[in-house]
Amino acid sequence: MKKINMSEASAVIGGTTTCVNSFELNLVGDATVCNAVKTCTDKNGVVTKTFTAAAIINCNNVG
Repeated sequence: MKKINMSEASAVIGGTTTCVNSFELNLVGDATVCNAVKTCTDKNGVVTKTFTAAAIINCNNVG
């Protein structure tokens, strides 16, 4: 039996996780805030989003 590494194993059982980074404006109470959003889709199609506070200047071109 051949030993394989993690990247080889994930290719055999259906792919890898892909992520996209973007910025979103959100309303929190009366304040508008900018968030960096990391959206990841795993090999099973499960989507997860991670929000991190970002400088408002990063959201100037959003929307």
